[in-house]
Amino acid sequence: MITLNVQEMACGGCVKSIREAIEAKDAAAKVDGNLEAAQITVETSLSAEDVRQTIEELGFPASL
Repeated sequence: MITLNVQEMACGGCVKSIREAIEAKDAAAKVDGNLEAAQITVETSLSAEDVRQTIEELGFPASL
């Protein structure tokens, strides 16, 4: 399981965009967002770096 801090994630739409982008690269991925903690948790076959880059490609700064 990978947990990333995503500081500029502000709404459910942000979480949905991140979920869809990760699922486009790994259809079996499970993505959960916690807006209060500004975190995304992902179960995936992708590497943590791939997940971080995918989120950053959407314009959200992300860190492990």
